[in-house]
This record gives sequence, C-alpha cells and structure tokens, in this order.
Amino acid sequence: MLKTVIFVTGTDTDIGKTFVSNLLVHKWKANYWKPVQTGVESDEGDTTTIQTNKLTNWDPTLFIPRYSLQKPLSPYQAMEFEPDTQIELNDFILPKFLDNTPLVVEGAGGVFVPITKKLEITTDLIKHLIKTNPEKNIKIVIVARSGLGTLNHTLLTQEHLQNAGLKNHLLGCIVNGTPNKGNVDCLRKFGVNVIAEIPKCVTNEETNIALEGIPSLESLL
Repeated sequence: MLKTVIFVTGTDTDIGKTFVSNLLVHKWKANYWKPVQTGVESDEGDTTTIQTNKLTNWDPTLFIPRYSLQKPLSPYQAMEFEPDTQIELNDFILPKFLDNTPLVVEGAGGVFVPITKKLEITTDLIKHLIKTNPEKNIKIVIVARSGLGTLNHTLLTQEHLQNAGLKNHLLGCIVNGTPNKGNVDCLRKFGVNVIAEIPKCVTNEETNIALEGIPSLESLL
C-alpha cells in the first residue's frame, strides 16, 4: 500500500489550517511537517502549536521545518529581510517515515502564495513533492472558512488546482467556522467534496465532537 501524504492548504490566511491539521494528525494518527514557517519573530510556530495542543493520546512525530523565517509574510517576501536565505523547490524532501503512518504537510497560506524568488508558488511545491515521491499517495485537503466569501475563495482554489493537473490529488475540503448549511450546500453543487464541517471549538468537548465528525482516512481514499 502506498504511504499517504496529506497536504493541507487554505483559501485564505488565518483560515484555521493549523487547527485542522492538528485534528487530522490525531484523527488519522499521522505525523506532521511544516515545510516553511514564517513569522517566528512574533509567533511560536505551527509545529510548536501542534506539539503543545495534544488532542488525544496519539504522539505524532513532528518534523522540523526546512525553512523558518522571521517576518510574518509570504516566504517570498520574508526572504527580502534575510538575504542569505534562498529557497529552492529542490530543497524540499519529504521526511522519511518507515512505517505506514500518514504524514500531514501544512503549507504556508494558500495555493498561490509565492515561495521562491522565481515566483514559484504553493501549487508548484505540491507538484514537486508529487514528482519526487512517486511511491507515495499525495492528497490535498483544502481548508475553507464557513462564512461570507467562502464560495468565491473555495471555488477559485479548487479550479486552480484542477487546472494545474491536480484534480486526482484532491481529497476534499474541510469547512471551518460557524456552521453555514447554505454555503456548504452550494459548494457541493459546484462539485466540491466537503468531507467535514468543523464548528468553532472552545472546549475539549467541542473539539472531541469535531474529531468525531472527520471521516476515517481509509473511507476517503
């Protein structure tokens, strides 16, 4: 069986990618990797967030980012403040995991966020990982907000990925925020595979309900 890698991207910034990634890590008993982390001058970083917010008894392996940049900007813009840093797509090699444990990879921002000085974007990183890891089953999960604006952002994100030749790698979309049946129904009518709806979680009980609402990875594959 091919080892499964789930690349988590978003339709916007502060969309809840790290929270959803953490849910997937614990629901699917997966490991975690953030290839590029920005904003470390003012934030602990998403890997630390995953490490300190344990949702179950699962103890994931957390792989360190390939790049950690100081400014809370896109990697392309953050590199302007660190001229000695030169990100290249070939620098990104999936961490080695020896068993069949899935790996959740959390991207920086959305699919069109520029990563390199050649203006290569998140989509190019996904395609690079697919090309260099033919022995792995790489799937994409889109995290979208539930409220106003999500139809345009989500449909554009999905269309972009499909046009980039990644249709067969789309696993589905997770809608995050106050439940909005109208938006979810509309997304489905446009062909978006909404695999879960995650309400705002404040208490442990709410988080446990959210975990239960995520289908098993096997059922989606």
